Amino acid sequence: MGPDVTAPILFAAAMFALAPARAQSRTVALLSPPQLGVHGVFRYDYPATAVGNFGVHFLAAHTSGAAAIVVPGFTSVGSARVDLANVVRESWFALDAALQASWSIEIPNDSAFLGFAFDVQSVDVDFVANAIAWADNDVEVAIAAFSPPSALGLAAIPAGTFAMGSDATTSSPYFSLAAERPVHAVTITRPFWIGTREVTQSAFQALMGSNPSSFVHPDRPVEQVTWVSAVAYCAALTASEAAAGRVPTGYVYRLPTEAEWEYCCRAGSSTEFSVGAGLVCAQANFGFSYHSGTSCWLGHTLPVGSFAPNAFGLHDVHGNVAEWCQDSWDGSANYPAAAVSDPLVGGGTVRIVRGGAWNDFSRDCRSAFRAGVGQHFSGINVGFRIVLAPALP
Repeated sequence: MGPDVTAPILFAAAMFALAPARAQSRTVALLSPPQLGVHGVFRYDYPATAVGNFGVHFLAAHTSGAAAIVVPGFTSVGSARVDLANVVRESWFALDAALQASWSIEIPNDSAFLGFAFDVQSVDVDFVANAIAWADNDVEVAIAAFSPPSALGLAAIPAGTFAMGSDATTSSPYFSLAAERPVHAVTITRPFWIGTREVTQSAFQALMGSNPSSFVHPDRPVEQVTWVSAVAYCAALTASEAAAGRVPTGYVYRLPTEAEWEYCCRAGSSTEFSVGAGLVCAQANFGFSYHSGTSCWLGHTLPVGSFAPNAFGLHDVHGNVAEWCQDSWDGSANYPAAAVSDPLVGGGTVRIVRGGAWNDFSRDCRSAFRAGVGQHFSGINVGFRIVLAPALP
């Protein structure tokens, strides 16, 4: 609608006066709470008698109370529960036979908006009968920090800088490789979320409709899953959560980059493992410990979360299944010497896997250990975990 239509409402904001009000079967509801970087979604329900009218959603800075309003030339029914002198956003729409209309408001991913309190109320306007009817209620909310659904089991990871790579000995017990050097400063510039556990077979089955795993159990990590299939899972999850208004602006569900993975695995540690200088059988599901000189062999995966988490709350970053990362790789010692931010390795013929697996030696489970296999490889020792993180180029 153009200015001539909206003017009777917008310019009447300062013309408050008491007028009789009566109850209306019109309500506003909150469908998705406003959080930084996501969409707050509101719904207006109206009676069949309003079909054919025009509706208006108002978002205004929070105020308490309600005031009846007089608009010259219009009959106004109900009370304005929003401060019309401080309207931040509005939206016009046609009222049809659906008897409800939704309004999606994108909240900037900017901490300056955190805690901003506002009210949303809707009204419908009959330009034939010159009548205005206000919703019986308003929705009073404040913008909160984004929190993904608890069912997805994600941990919030702050932005930060860490030392990536390893200068450990090339002999026992670490067997460090040239591809892990030089140790260099890496900055992750934006916060993100990561799965506290590897993606389970039940989660994969529920979203993708199949389970490729060999060690079948709903709570064990999905394995025999290719990089391509892991990426498809992330894309399907992004689509599902975005449709529900639960994906922050500029973020997607995806595999972690190699740098994000090591940052999360280390969780502030600088030792070869997040648990310290060595790895023993009681700390992870893997094949053999060079640090205790003992076999840890079980011959299969275990339910995710069977061992204590690291300082970021993440389980199984060492062992159980190796985990796909987003990066491609040529297998070379390609780390830079200078500090970098948000690196993504590209141009290679293989995809990076990290963390080691149930059949690996402790040397292959180190925080800095790198390995690569083809993106169509499916092995009984490779799975993945997800991140909710900034979309990659």
